[in-house]
Amino acid sequence: MAAFAKVVIIAWVYNFFLSLLTIDLAGMNKRVFLIVVFGFFTIHLFAQGSYVDSLKQWISTHPKVDSQYIQTLHRISYRLSEKNVEQAFYYYQKAQALSDSLNFTFGKSLAQINLGILLSSSANFDASNEAFFKAIDYAEKCGSLLLKSVSLNNIGDNFLSLRNFEKCREYTTMAIPVNTSLQRDYGLAINYELLFRCDFEEGYYESAKNNLTKGMSYALKANDSYVYAQYFLGFGKLQALDHRFDSAKYYFDKAMAEALIQNDVRNKFYVYLAEGRRMDNLPARQRIQYLDTALNIARNTKFFEGVSKASESLSMLYDKIGRGDSALAYFRIYKNAFDSLFSENNSLNVAIKESEWQVKKKEIENQHLLSVAELQNKQLIFRNILLLALFTLLIAAVIIGFFINKSIQSKKKRIESALKQKIAESQIQSLRAQMNPHFIFNSLNSIENFMMQNEKRKASDYLHKFALLIRSILESSRNEITTVAQDMEALKLYIDLEQMRFSHSFTYKENIDPQLLSGDYNVPSLLIQPYVENAIVHGLAHSHKKDLQLTVTATLENNFIKYTVEDNGVGRSKAADYNKINKLHHKSIGLKITEDRIRLFNHEENLNGHVKITDLYDKHNKPDGTRVEVKLKVT
Repeated sequence: MAAFAKVVIIAWVYNFFLSLLTIDLAGMNKRVFLIVVFGFFTIHLFAQGSYVDSLKQWISTHPKVDSQYIQTLHRISYRLSEKNVEQAFYYYQKAQALSDSLNFTFGKSLAQINLGILLSSSANFDASNEAFFKAIDYAEKCGSLLLKSVSLNNIGDNFLSLRNFEKCREYTTMAIPVNTSLQRDYGLAINYELLFRCDFEEGYYESAKNNLTKGMSYALKANDSYVYAQYFLGFGKLQALDHRFDSAKYYFDKAMAEALIQNDVRNKFYVYLAEGRRMDNLPARQRIQYLDTALNIARNTKFFEGVSKASESLSMLYDKIGRGDSALAYFRIYKNAFDSLFSENNSLNVAIKESEWQVKKKEIENQHLLSVAELQNKQLIFRNILLLALFTLLIAAVIIGFFINKSIQSKKKRIESALKQKIAESQIQSLRAQMNPHFIFNSLNSIENFMMQNEKRKASDYLHKFALLIRSILESSRNEITTVAQDMEALKLYIDLEQMRFSHSFTYKENIDPQLLSGDYNVPSLLIQPYVENAIVHGLAHSHKKDLQLTVTATLENNFIKYTVEDNGVGRSKAADYNKINKLHHKSIGLKITEDRIRLFNHEENLNGHVKITDLYDKHNKPDGTRVEVKLKVT
């Protein structure tokens, strides 16, 4: 009767969860319901919270090495894999060494699964998948469908981290019929939750919702807090996606409650991360608190991928609210997390390669492997041969390990240096990619103006020069930097086009230091073009003077190349008034992009002293144009 009552309650809770997907909880007394449902599942709090300690206690009181002993080592390693990597790796080593010594195929498969999980946590997905494939081979040899399904799902999880959605679905789908044949509700719940994450990450939200709904029936049957936390987190993301933030908050609270049952730090991290990322209705201060908490959890558990995700989100949020200093600080943490992740990954792999031989020798010298030798009929000759072989292999491993470590350290330094350079280059290239379309769009507008006015000859001449300019841009786009001479040629083409566009209403004067033109001086391509464009379009074009003039000067000053763009137009104040009337919804990004390019090229955190804009006035103290000065470090 009690069992029947529990099934009825589970069914009721399941149907209620599904109904929440289509309604908003804003008018519901969520606190009362949360207490009722949470109370139902917290009856396992004490037993599950001390699960790892009870396993360690069992190991200490059962010295006999058998299959149960090895499986207990595996359970400890698995439970610690997301909380304490060093201890998890220690118990994996013991499980592997003992399984090899006893030729316990089931234990070998377990050990490879543990290894795969540890490698996955350190983002070494290729080596992790290799371990899981070995686990499948051992599982098939000993006829364990359970271990095969676990390995298939973990391979799918790795491919999701690599954003290979097709492979993720392929291996996860392979695991579903295996778990179905085993009637394993826990495994099926894990499979469908992984398919949900795959669909959600790729933007197939309807399919994601269907997979999560289907998997929830298995999650309720499995009745496991770790699985519940993942499903509630998924439901919360779906609700936040639909801007049902009250419902999203309810599910995130449920996920956190389940994570607290076993002190599941990884799920706690993802709940805080989701709240900080997706609860757009919350004040920025509260979202920052959630992300800070997630970052602290990741740091404390050495979850470098988590440090990267949380710090990246903090950097983006601070940038959104205009706090550039904090955004930059967290961007540095994000970058350092990748460096630390790389370093941790390499050191872990070196430890694994060396320990494959060293652990066997150490375990032979302890009482456990001595008892194994007794189980093998105390064959003294065989033991001596085995010891000699292991000693020889140990020496070989030390020698090989020395050269591998030396090679890896050298490679690590090269890759770290290249990584830092690529980060800077990628930022600069991204800014340039935004600049070129902005510039080309304005040029095409000019061609359109001539064609609308039926000035075919001017349109033809303009199009010819425009083609030359586009060719120059394409040639310079292969590299971020170009020579001063080539850059000035491209700028001159642009100014010629603008003079045609504005019917030669202004003259252009160019003063370039001959040393810059003849020497090997490199600058970012078309860097000062936005300032020239502003001078023409916003300064000269609005003026009714007859002697309008644009002057561009480039000189060498100490260790800098100094550009000066000067016009005698209406000035910034009147240009701004004109834009308010005629371009109410216009928002230029050219100058912001240019400032970022200057800052990155000069390797500076701010623009102090590198860009100076001066308003010019005539003898009657009336606006008489603008002067812009830009300094670039000589490279």
